[in-house]
Amino acid sequence: MKRLLLAALCCLGLTACGTVPTYQEEAVLETTAVPTTVPTTEAPTEPTTEPEVPFDYTICFTGDISVEDGARTTSRWIANGRDTSACFDETMMAHMQAADICFANNEFPYSTRGHAIPNKDYTYRADPANVQLMLDLGVDIVSLANNHMYDYGPDALLDTLDTLDAAGIERVGAGKDLDEASRTCFMELDGLTVAFLNGSRVEWAELTKGATDDSPGVFRTVDPTLLYQRVREAREAADLVIVYMHWGIEGVDYLEEYQQEVGKGLVDAGADAVIGDHTHCLQGIEFYKGAPIVYSLGNFWFNGKTQRTALAELHVTGTQSDYTLSLQYLPAMQDNCRVYTITDTGAQDAYYRYLESISPNAVFDGEGNCTEG
Repeated sequence: MKRLLLAALCCLGLTACGTVPTYQEEAVLETTAVPTTVPTTEAPTEPTTEPEVPFDYTICFTGDISVEDGARTTSRWIANGRDTSACFDETMMAHMQAADICFANNEFPYSTRGHAIPNKDYTYRADPANVQLMLDLGVDIVSLANNHMYDYGPDALLDTLDTLDAAGIERVGAGKDLDEASRTCFMELDGLTVAFLNGSRVEWAELTKGATDDSPGVFRTVDPTLLYQRVREAREAADLVIVYMHWGIEGVDYLEEYQQEVGKGLVDAGADAVIGDHTHCLQGIEFYKGAPIVYSLGNFWFNGKTQRTALAELHVTGTQSDYTLSLQYLPAMQDNCRVYTITDTGAQDAYYRYLESISPNAVFDGEGNCTEG
């Protein structure tokens, strides 16, 4: 380029330059300005993806637990120096403590305040210090939408929220207002998001106060519309959606029509599993669209009766993009305010056959695995 500029200047001033650049010189200048490339034989690098790590998570559930003041269960615990292993056998405690998430029904308020509400046959309240039993068992989250959470009024309910928060135990089903009472609790299992909701449908007459926009109470779901909405919202944000329901008639193992209607409605809204209690006895299991509906886990550790109970375990197995959900029962008995695992094979078989007899479409194998059949 510099030589081309010099040639142009020479043409303008002939006295300074006697000749102009030849054709061959210009051609050389043009060809030397063309860039050259070096061919390569290397193949493009393919992006690499890390293989997914398989997992096997366990989420366990119990029915009613009571450490209310003066209860036989609480008295046994205190008489044994608050040694929780005196009330639950080693196998039961080991399963609860080893679970990735342990969920229990909290059938009472933790408080020393308030007055028993009128017109109720039974009212419960527990010293806040008794939350230690839940911690001993490995409980991570509790349900509060039940018919005893408001037994001592709003102050006792609010004290319960504070007690659980201070203990580091998550909660669903009650709150200072409806927004909190109906909220979804999201818990993480190494990237797998699990959503928990809790509703109560046991009183036509509102003895247990339902939360409102500006007052505390439980999440009453006699009309399940809002509960269905919360499930649909949770479905958009979580990998697994589990609803714990307080429903049914006390003392009977048959199902109310509304239990089956609402249970299936929850699955239609997006629930992967529905777990129930309140009846103080076991009820059956129904599979709907592949999702288990456990209608009632009954009493877990609630009184001195001798009766069947269970620890229900949901196993989440696979990888982040491909996993399965399965249900397994750990058969147990509540007897003399103690919970122990049924180990005799004949007694186990009788236990499973009983559950099959009261279940719409569930069968059990010898290990307590429950499937549709």
